[in-house]
Formats: sequence, structure tokens, C-alpha cells
Amino acid sequence: MSVVAANFDLATPTINLAASLVPWDMEVFGFPLAQVYAIKVADRNGAMKDYRKFQDWLAAQNVRVVACRLPHNCLQESIFLEEQGFRFIEMVLHPHLAGLASLDVADDNLIILPAKEDDLPALQVIAEHAFAHERYHVDPRLDPRLGNLRYGRWVRNSFNHPCQCLLKIQDGERLVAFFIVEAKENKAVYWHLTAIATEWQGQGYGRRVWQAMLRRHRDEGLDSVTTTISVHNISVLNLYAWLGFRFLPPEMTFHWVRGNE
Repeated sequence: MSVVAANFDLATPTINLAASLVPWDMEVFGFPLAQVYAIKVADRNGAMKDYRKFQDWLAAQNVRVVACRLPHNCLQESIFLEEQGFRFIEMVLHPHLAGLASLDVADDNLIILPAKEDDLPALQVIAEHAFAHERYHVDPRLDPRLGNLRYGRWVRNSFNHPCQCLLKIQDGERLVAFFIVEAKENKAVYWHLTAIATEWQGQGYGRRVWQAMLRRHRDEGLDSVTTTISVHNISVLNLYAWLGFRFLPPEMTFHWVRGNE
């Protein structure tokens, strides 16, 4: 019996496309998912024939959901994907703040510590209830409860990740938030996932927690912070604007769902 590769690469005069299965999401959803992480269309009409090879790969892997994120100006590729049954789900922004050394942030009594293993159940609960605006929650064809489980699993996996650090933020003994962060080159840090516990949302913790994290990175000698947010999350978008972040070029997110082409 032949084994179908977990990665797919297509390079023809009309289209270049690279994709792979997403095993960490498969564990949550219970069926195969894939991610298109590169696509370039040279000839939209001609590419349709070559694209059938990708469709065959999806069928062989029994993939039921495919995600693709494109730069905002890749209109040729976005039109092509929509012609193949992909649907636009969200626009994401990349807030970026540089010059942390000169950042003036007031002191706060919030406590930021690396999470311990016995913190994981509580942090997973925060992750499973804090998100409502991201792509797996807003796509009406997908069960949002699976999105909740996905974020909970993300927190647990980050605890033993070789490059990422799971931080908990406390107000005294009160667990109010978590951040998953990763140090990058040139004194940069990337915020992979950030959340405030639902019971403490709307009580002023947003500004306090985010400022406390910026102060921590400044004191660590880091220079810049970058993250990714969905434009559906207006309150967080306004928070980043208030904090002085600038926004890098946005990206478009598309989903293909089997049976909904």
C-alpha cells in the first residue's frame, strides 16, 4: 500500500504551491487538516488544471479543512483560491512596537512568572474560554468548541516547547492572564498567544497586563515586540493602538472546508 506524503509541493509554469498537514490541529479536530503556506499563481486559467494534483493529495489524505494566509496584496492568488472553493475568513494585523529601551511605563504590582506544570489546568481553562474572534471561532462552518479546545491544547504544548515560554500574570494570588512568548533575533520577542481570564475582562487589566509585559521585556534588554491579531477583535486592536504599536502589512486568511466548495 502506498503512503501519501504529509507535505505537498507543486511547481509548474502556472502555479507554485506548498502545503503540509497540521498534526497538532488534527489531534483536536479528530480529522486531517492542512495548511497552504506558500502559493504563487502565474496564470490563473492554466493553474486550474495543475491544481488538480493538490486536490488529489487532499483527497488521498482525507483532509477536511485547509487554511491559507496571504499577504493583503496577493489578489491574483486570493481570486484563484476563491475559485477553488476557499472562503475569506478574516484579515489579520501584525502590531509591532520598537524602541523598548526608551519606553516609559509606570510601575505596577502585577506579578509575571514562568508557568509551572501545576498551573496548566487553570491556564488551559483561560485559553478555552477567552477567545471568540479568531478564525476557528468566526468560520460558521466549523464548531467553535473545537477552537476552544485548540487554544487549550496550544497552552499545554507551549509548556514544553523548546523555544516558547508560557508566562502567567497574577494580581496577588489572582491568576488574571497568560502570554506565550518567543525570543527572536536582534533583541526581538514575538507574542504567540495572549489572553485575560474571562472573569477579569472589562476591569482594566488589559492595559495593566500589556504594559507590565512591555516593562518586563524592556528590563530584559529586548528592543521590539511583534504579534498577530484578528481585525474582528476591535477592543484588542484599540489596545495596541493606545499602547503605541504600529501595524505591519496585513494578511488575509482563507479556509477551504470539504463539502462546502
